[in-house]
Amino acid sequence: MDLVELLQQAQRLTNETKIDTEVPGVERTMSQVLQATQEFHSRVTQTGTNDLQAHILLGSKGVDLPKLTQKLETLSARQSFEPLDPVTDTDVHGYLKNERENAILSVIDETNRSIFESVERQKWRCVYSEWGEEKESLLNALVGPNQQDFPDVQRQMVPTAMADEPTPYSRLNVHQQLYAEQITIYNESHIQGIQRPNLVSTFAHLAREFFDDDLVAEMWNVLESMSAVTPLSRSIDPIKNRQTAPHFVHQARTYLEGRYKTYMKQFIDTNLILARLGGIPNVYHLVRSYVAVTFQRPQSLYGLLDVNNGRPLWPLVYYSMRSGDMDAAAMYLKESGTCPDLLKLMTLRKNGEAGTSMAKLEGQLKLEFNNKLHDCTDPYKKAVYVILLACDPHFTHVELMRSIDDFLWMQLSILRRQDQRDYNIEQLTYSGLQSLILEKYGENYFNAREKAPLYFQVLALTGQFEAAIEFLARTEKNRAHAVHMAIALNEISMLGAPRSVKQPLLSSEPEDPTPMKRLNLVRLIVMYAKCFEQTDTKQALQYYYLLRHFKSEDGTNAMLTCVCDMLVENCSDPMLELVFGVEDVEKSFRYTGGIFAEFHTLDCDKYSLAAMVGDELSKRSNYESAIKLYFIAGQLGKALRLLCSLLVQVVHQPPQSESMRERLGVVIERLDAALPERKTEVEMHVILTYTVLTQVMEFFDLYHAGGSRLALKILAINRLIPVSSSEVDECVTNLKRMGPEIIKVLPDILLAAMDIVYQGYVKLKGSSDTGSVFDDETKSENKEAAIRHLRDRAKALTNMAASVPYRMPSTTNQRLVQLEILMH
Repeated sequence: MDLVELLQQAQRLTNETKIDTEVPGVERTMSQVLQATQEFHSRVTQTGTNDLQAHILLGSKGVDLPKLTQKLETLSARQSFEPLDPVTDTDVHGYLKNERENAILSVIDETNRSIFESVERQKWRCVYSEWGEEKESLLNALVGPNQQDFPDVQRQMVPTAMADEPTPYSRLNVHQQLYAEQITIYNESHIQGIQRPNLVSTFAHLAREFFDDDLVAEMWNVLESMSAVTPLSRSIDPIKNRQTAPHFVHQARTYLEGRYKTYMKQFIDTNLILARLGGIPNVYHLVRSYVAVTFQRPQSLYGLLDVNNGRPLWPLVYYSMRSGDMDAAAMYLKESGTCPDLLKLMTLRKNGEAGTSMAKLEGQLKLEFNNKLHDCTDPYKKAVYVILLACDPHFTHVELMRSIDDFLWMQLSILRRQDQRDYNIEQLTYSGLQSLILEKYGENYFNAREKAPLYFQVLALTGQFEAAIEFLARTEKNRAHAVHMAIALNEISMLGAPRSVKQPLLSSEPEDPTPMKRLNLVRLIVMYAKCFEQTDTKQALQYYYLLRHFKSEDGTNAMLTCVCDMLVENCSDPMLELVFGVEDVEKSFRYTGGIFAEFHTLDCDKYSLAAMVGDELSKRSNYESAIKLYFIAGQLGKALRLLCSLLVQVVHQPPQSESMRERLGVVIERLDAALPERKTEVEMHVILTYTVLTQVMEFFDLYHAGGSRLALKILAINRLIPVSSSEVDECVTNLKRMGPEIIKVLPDILLAAMDIVYQGYVKLKGSSDTGSVFDDETKSENKEAAIRHLRDRAKALTNMAASVPYRMPSTTNQRLVQLEILMH
């Protein structure tokens, strides 16, 4: 487009814009245009002036206004718990967000409501309790001592009788007491050296006869069946033996097969007309009658193959195997004339033969199973092949699995040992089955919280005794059964225990096969016996006796450790007498009786136990109780050391009834009677310290009783304080030869001696004559000479306080100097 064309187009546009009116065109000046613009702007921007001003301001500063608007829209002013806006079904993100926040809000609301209700209940409970107490006090105040004031109120005296020494109530329930009686009988048999009973069988019989709980009896029946194998020695690890020995798999199958036979008999007894049970009472006729009742309807035969005498063949074979009778299963196959190879394999299995011919036969049958029977419509036929060939472990057999027993029996039937596995196909091993039950399915699958006995049976039947017992011990209801199951298995060397008694209740060693665990029997028994060891001490010691073979980290017998901890927690005189007996009158430091003496087969006697408890009490600074235990142990040296440590703390105190000082006085009398006979067993410096402290104790007794003369005489005899300034060095030297216990009580001795001297000075100054209580010591009848003697004695005490190699308390020095100054 050139300039001419542009000009023409401009003129054309100008002509089009001209309005065809008679009004002449008006040309506005610049001021008129500005005024019109302002008027138009004012009309347009009557609302939103602030927003426009803000946009003008931010735009002039270079702010990107559209981007800022987008950021502001994404911001949320605050998080609030307001009702959420509904979203459409297609907005998945919004829907999930709303659901999540609604769930959180509902939890918060429910928690607030429950807290409010709990507080409300607690408030009314307190109100009712207070009103009850007030009502009781008012009712008690109604009936006064005078019966005539209330003639209608009848008083009846209720005779009561209480033993002079009431025994504490036992914390053992009926089941626990029955268990404890059997444990006592078992331990007595071991101590007397006679044949011990099998605890598993004993407890199983106890549960069947005396426990009114079929589930507990069933658990003991499972354990009794699984433990009915050749006992092991304690040198063999039960965990490794359990994984390699086929006995446990056989015992589990036998138990499940026996239980299924019982079920079939009960089922037939309820349908005797249809069953038509007859012939020799064996599994063959039992299965025949059971199948006749189960498959009486035509629709129940749908999909089943082969018929024998009007009955489906493969259910007969399967239920015969399910009942544990391979002969009956082979007889049914033989009568039908079908599958001769399978019959031959069954015969070889029954006879226990193995070799190349059997492996070849298995290979042929596995090939036939994979080609023809993998999709077979008869579940019983397929199950028979799977069991005999141990193949296809992941097939569920839904039609046949009516209970957990059926599932377990099927899994146990297709197991193969690690050395018997065919690596060309997938097969199930014992450890694989255990992992399947414990780890893959676990407690949630079996609803173990509500069906604890069922989960225990599943674990026990798969050889996981430790995990089963640990699970059972979690609840208070089943803990007693779990503890005694662990004890019974440990006594026949079938319980896997950790190397250290400090391990958790359930643990595993690095070399243990997966998923086997080890149960800490020591921790389990201690946890159980702690609940009643203070009320049923004799029974608790019977349980601790079962731990005699376990050793702690320092090599100490676990039984001694448990008994020691029990006595440390309660070392009262009745408890010590119960455990150690009473002191023999004829033989000093010998004790007769006591329940610990019953365990005379232990390497440790009651005196070693007493010394062990005394050492532990001494570590915990319970010196009074430790002294009593050292007396029982006959260790006078340790008793004297602890006694000296206690005397230092209380020797200066005035005598008070039932105080530590009074109790230590009784101990001192007992020691004084025993020391002449066993003085050679105690070190000389310990005897010297003990002798001086007892003299100091006698000094303070006289001091507090007002016997000043005799008190000072005791100090002079033992050369503890000087009589004059010339004896200060001698007393300091004598003090250095004594133990540190004497140094600790020296400040109290000096203060008491200074107080006696000062009281004598005051009395002498206030008297009219020259006589005083110190006339025989000063050898002077002159009052001034006596006063000078007392002043010299006070100065000697002050000098000694400054000369001893021990920093005296500042208050002691101040008091000594103050009293000396008051005497001048």
